[in-house]
Amino acid sequence: MSKMRKWLAVVMMVLASVPSVQAAESMPEDQVGVEEMSIGSSDTLTNETKENVYISFRDVPEKHWAYSDVMAGVQKGYINGLPNGKFAPDQTVSRAEFIKMAVAALGLPIEQHPDEAWYVPYARAALEHGLIDPAEYEDGDYARFMSRMEMVRVAVKAIDESTRNAGLLDEELMLKAVENGIIRGINGKTVPQGTSTRAQAVTVIERMLKVRDGGELPVDEEVLEIARIEYRIAIGDIWEVDGEYRRVYNDIASYFEMKLLDSIYIEDGHLKGYLPVTPEGTEYHMGFQVWYDPKDKVVASSTGVQLLITASTKLTPGEYFSLPIKAVDKAKEIKLSVTFENAVMPSNRRTTIMYYLDNKRIVEIINY
Repeated sequence: MSKMRKWLAVVMMVLASVPSVQAAESMPEDQVGVEEMSIGSSDTLTNETKENVYISFRDVPEKHWAYSDVMAGVQKGYINGLPNGKFAPDQTVSRAEFIKMAVAALGLPIEQHPDEAWYVPYARAALEHGLIDPAEYEDGDYARFMSRMEMVRVAVKAIDESTRNAGLLDEELMLKAVENGIIRGINGKTVPQGTSTRAQAVTVIERMLKVRDGGELPVDEEVLEIARIEYRIAIGDIWEVDGEYRRVYNDIASYFEMKLLDSIYIEDGHLKGYLPVTPEGTEYHMGFQVWYDPKDKVVASSTGVQLLITASTKLTPGEYFSLPIKAVDKAKEIKLSVTFENAVMPSNRRTTIMYYLDNKRIVEIINY
């Protein structure tokens, strides 16, 4: 038995031991977690295009943004909908649902074994054809929400067989998905750990099918640049070398600076945020200041400035922080400056500054 066969055998044993994903018919209408699928009595099934099929969903009218993609999925035979006559387009898609739809859309052969959950044949087909890796869902929870990264892995492997079982980095797979127009950004970001609705999942599958058939799709250029940066970070391509000195590339530095600043918000009199983990040999230099009118005597300083980060402040990468503001209602301005650079020989040749002023956020990037 080959190594892959052994992996499949182990994974399918795990699948068989996992409690069945609850059937759609037995769940409350607003809690349906998996897509209904009647497999029938045949031992070997294929997913062929259904001809002359017309199914409409009450919750996907013609004016719905995903109407054409959902109807295309119906006509191609990989969308069945739910027993209540709805598609639930805004419901978060599960692993079981997405894998079933992707496998069916690709027309992969399905084998139904006795007493196994409806989604297992599709998971098995995805494993056998390299769309998912044997250890990818070690928790065995196919009712869990499908992340955007998990969708990307399936979609990219569907359009490019050379990526299957190749051990590629997630960042490389995400870059390929963005380059091909399969994935677009959310507020200019790739958001790999985010989830998607059922309607969004169908749109991804339709894009996947179009690219697989040789078609071209528009590319989100803003998120493409971010995907390229994230891939460079993943492979360690962050340094600009000048003799024996190494500086962080400006676009890499800006990415980390904005990642920190974008996490920041003010709540309950505190400045809160998240300090992202940084590559080895790099660090943040931060200056967080609150400016008051000296006449209000909020702080003892004659300049009216409160330093939110001092020598005693401990911020840990990979953790959230909360910094108390003395009198946020009296603050005239909050100024946050962040420089991401070489931890050994800082160059201080750039910084990103974010201002909170009159409930507005202003960002300024300075290159020296």
